[in-house]
Amino acid sequence: MFRLSRLRLPFVLLTFWAVTTVPIALIWLLTSPATHEQLVNMWIEERAHYLARTILPDETAKQMTDLQALTNVLRQKAGALELQLAIFDAGGRVLVATTPGITRAATEPSEVQLCRNSGRPVFRWQEVRSGGHLRWVAAFPVTALSAPAVLWLEQEIPLSSANLSGTILWSGLRSIGWGSLLGAMGWLVVGLWVDRVLAGLSPEKLVKERGPSVPRWYPQEIVQLAQQWRDYTVQRENERKRLRQIQAELEAVLEHLADGILILDREGRGQKWNQQAAQLLRFPPHLSPGQLILSERIRHPAFPPWWQRVLSGEASPPLRLTHEFPEQHLELRAVPLRFDDSGDVHFLVVVRDVTRTEVLDRVRRDFVANVSHELKTPLTTMKGFLETLLDGAIEEPDQARHFTQIVFEQTERLERIVNDLLVLTRLDSATDQPLERQQVKASALIQGAIEQCQLAAERKNMTLKAEIVTDPDLDVNPRLFQMAIVNLIDNAIKYSDPGKTITVRVEMQDKEILFSVIDEGWGIESRHLPRIFERFYCVDPGRSRELGGTGLGLSIVKHVAQVHGGYVTVTSEVGRGSTFTIHLPK
Repeated sequence: MFRLSRLRLPFVLLTFWAVTTVPIALIWLLTSPATHEQLVNMWIEERAHYLARTILPDETAKQMTDLQALTNVLRQKAGALELQLAIFDAGGRVLVATTPGITRAATEPSEVQLCRNSGRPVFRWQEVRSGGHLRWVAAFPVTALSAPAVLWLEQEIPLSSANLSGTILWSGLRSIGWGSLLGAMGWLVVGLWVDRVLAGLSPEKLVKERGPSVPRWYPQEIVQLAQQWRDYTVQRENERKRLRQIQAELEAVLEHLADGILILDREGRGQKWNQQAAQLLRFPPHLSPGQLILSERIRHPAFPPWWQRVLSGEASPPLRLTHEFPEQHLELRAVPLRFDDSGDVHFLVVVRDVTRTEVLDRVRRDFVANVSHELKTPLTTMKGFLETLLDGAIEEPDQARHFTQIVFEQTERLERIVNDLLVLTRLDSATDQPLERQQVKASALIQGAIEQCQLAAERKNMTLKAEIVTDPDLDVNPRLFQMAIVNLIDNAIKYSDPGKTITVRVEMQDKEILFSVIDEGWGIESRHLPRIFERFYCVDPGRSRELGGTGLGLSIVKHVAQVHGGYVTVTSEVGRGSTFTIHLPK
């Protein structure tokens, strides 16, 4: 059973047959009535020629030299064909006649005279009023007899000229119809055959099979064409596979690039982009190609002139875009793309997120400024007192001892700053290198940290208390993690009034181990909390220096938590105390 698609070619061929055949039938049907007399004349002429050849063939005339014998033969044929005939010699004498009226006539028929004079056949017809019949007469020159003669034929048919023309018309239409039907069947057979051949040459079959499924009895040209078509199809299929593979590889690369990639036309309409570009430029979801206009997505005064320079082909530096909330820094670069020689130009726009670079650069600048300041302050103090000693104060023991003590304290401050900076440097490098870890109990770390801070707490008459709600085994670097706990306890001692209690608690919540240092100190205003873990950030710089702080302790705590896969949080209320918590995964 054929599918509809398999019959498409036969239908096309049948349509071609209808387009060529139906107009012929319509022309025949519409123009034939206008040539009524021509149809009758043509039919009578053909009829008369046929009868003349039937009645008096050349061979019969040559063999029949006896007029009586010829007369008998002609009468038999005329009787069989229901017509009247006569043969006239050159003088107008009747040689043979099948009707007595011709013999008794005084003059020969006008058609005979006209035929003898012109040497050409003559045909005439007329309507018979009685009975609605048609009578026709014809005269033919005869050269096969011993002497020139004229064959005269007369026949009456039981049809009027109108009926005869109608009969001829419908006979022609029937002939056209049968011929068209046979032609349609022929076209259908040819179409099915060609369709079968083409079905064997489909790309799917040619790729799966080794050769074209064309019978060997087909014409050699078709077999060769099928083989060439198979080679071409296999080659094209291999090329398509390779192109699909390249496309898939490129799309995978684009989707996994850290940079955003866009392809734009001259109007700035996006033709293609990857997911990273959509995230960086904050495209709405379900945005299709052609709907994106980059100038509508980037509302920045520097973008239009930059894009105009890109369109004009001028060397254009990268465009920097900045968003404040949330902080984001983007860098845009554009290069032209020419896909063909038609002059159609597209543009490749690369969007790079340089937020981390900008933040690190700012942190570096701040760090250098803070380090310079923090180092300069004790150095200036030391230089001043040393100059005083050199100017003569060294001769006074009490002042010399006092000034020397101050220089010693500032030296210790410098040492603490340098040590903390070295710790931060090691912590930064620990993100790229494996951290040395050991199995240790949480209670052991807490007790060791409390012991290190116990003397400083006793000086301020403060109580250090440990609350070990749970005592899990930890896989940490004991020295670094204990340093973080010590820094938190040391800050709680420095920024609390004497006589207060500091609690160090260990507990488990959900999938985390929590190390909390809870004090009853002065508290921190909320506006300082987002930056409290930055390097050299101090809520009260003057008090921090007075208490011996370096501004790096909480930053060390943050980095220690991060290298162990955790993080640190803080809650605080002015006048009631603060709680710093290190969160470690289980």
